[in-house]
Amino acid sequence: MANINLRNVDLNLLIVFDAVFATGNISHAARQLALSQPAVSNALTRLREHFDDPLFVRAGRGVKPTNRSQQMIEPVREALRLIRQQFDGDRALDLVSYKRHFRIVMVDPLEPLLMAPLLREIACHAPLVTIESRPPWNTNVAGDIIAGTLDLACYTFPVSAPGLVMTTICPCEYVVIARNDHPGIGRTLDLKTFMTLGHIALIGELRNHATVDRDIITRGGNRRIAYLVNKVWSMPAMVAATDLVAVVPRRFAEQMAPIFGLGLHEPPMPVSEQHFHMIWHENSNDDPGHRWLRETLMRQLQTDGSGSEAG
Repeated sequence: MANINLRNVDLNLLIVFDAVFATGNISHAARQLALSQPAVSNALTRLREHFDDPLFVRAGRGVKPTNRSQQMIEPVREALRLIRQQFDGDRALDLVSYKRHFRIVMVDPLEPLLMAPLLREIACHAPLVTIESRPPWNTNVAGDIIAGTLDLACYTFPVSAPGLVMTTICPCEYVVIARNDHPGIGRTLDLKTFMTLGHIALIGELRNHATVDRDIITRGGNRRIAYLVNKVWSMPAMVAATDLVAVVPRRFAEQMAPIFGLGLHEPPMPVSEQHFHMIWHENSNDDPGHRWLRETLMRQLQTDGSGSEAG
């Protein structure tokens, strides 16, 4: 291969190279970079000429990297990271004039805990920032983050894929909620009463993401599920208006209890603790706006006395 004159390599071409490698799709890369598809194709043509290699070949509905691309990607990403760090490291983010539209996935139990404080922060300090919340059950979290169509996810189970960063943000402990004046529950909720009462639960495809059903069946048997819902948000209002009960994450229950007049009861059998996770693309690590978003969300968890620091 002929020697490459780096003076002729436009830095923007390497940014395009990184985006196409990450997404495996020229259209997705164009969307992520806010460029037209012809502009991305033209950049790839110039890169191919520089490196005397196809770099990407067609594969299904997208493209896959050649061996040369696979050899290049880590040095290119490290170089871009260092350059971004120099430009962004000491630059304060001017929130008053900062304009950005973030697309996120936020699971139901975390929404009242994290989104209300975030929206108050935006209203006071970053009025040009907007948030679009995507439905967790209808989103390919890993694929959309890699494609650049999703900025961040706060999720109930680990997601792993090349290029993704994941940090555990807080535990997910479970409690039973019932209306305060429930006629069938005394000072404590015993196993017999718990199994006799009617339950509100998530539909099967959502319930499979948690260990609650497995633990209840193993330690108590089959509970009587009277109503199946597709979001945790539905449960408090329905529990408050009926004699049904529900098993929900503790921190969500603590937020909803005073609003709906709910009592919180410890499950009469051990329920395995799970965790909530925050997931984003490594390309956003040093992005000042993205870092502000992550840190603002994490600050609320730390204020409540739990959670770990985000990267």
